Amino acid sequence: MENSREIRKRPYVICHILSSLDGKINGSFMATEATRSLSGEYGRFREEMNADAWLYGTTTTKEFLGFREPVLEENADVPDGDFVVDDKADLYYVSVDVDGEIGWESGRFCNKGRTEAHVIEILTKATSASYKAYLRKHGVSYLIAGENKLDCKVAMEKLYKLFHIEKVLICGGGLVNWSFLQAGMMDELSLFLAPVTDGSRGTASLFAHGAMAEKGWPVEFSLKEVRTFEDGGVHLRYLPKNVDE
Repeated sequence: MENSREIRKRPYVICHILSSLDGKINGSFMATEATRSLSGEYGRFREEMNADAWLYGTTTTKEFLGFREPVLEENADVPDGDFVVDDKADLYYVSVDVDGEIGWESGRFCNKGRTEAHVIEILTKATSASYKAYLRKHGVSYLIAGENKLDCKVAMEKLYKLFHIEKVLICGGGLVNWSFLQAGMMDELSLFLAPVTDGSRGTASLFAHGAMAEKGWPVEFSLKEVRTFEDGGVHLRYLPKNVDE
């Protein structure tokens, strides 16, 4: 893998997710004893992976920040291209935010006892100059990946080139998981499956395409490893089989 990654110039990417039996990644099942027990194993494995960055979608990050909105200045003027504040951080929190919706108050993020991380936003050229100026003001790094929509390949290449990131954990939600999988930017799926379901509708799924996005094609996986736990939870590790870069 090391030689392959050197040729591709991008990180090794693991999608690391805790879900219910019916593939939900949020909802009332998260509060059950079975899920809480398995979430400890999920967190321990996340630490064992020793990734350089954790990547989340817009909605998940909004939830972490209490849906705080950015306060933008009109008629802002910023230079073209990427903005790098810290390329030597021990850990990075990467957020996909092409519409510029997340209200960061600083370039450092720490949540629920996790290690503090430097924030990198993934934007496009079409993201407003006002939002880019807002990120600069608050010390948040950002990179440009795509003209009007997310280019997952460019995003990963820039994380490698600009921030020297060699391993990324994608931790949801379903839209970002699906986007990077379809783009061939996922090397492994680490799925912690809790022995519970709540039968809910309208909650996030492990993989989901956006309403305005192309539907895509099925992706097959080969099973790499299975671990079971006393409470009935399972850890499944898969490798994508038919995604071309």
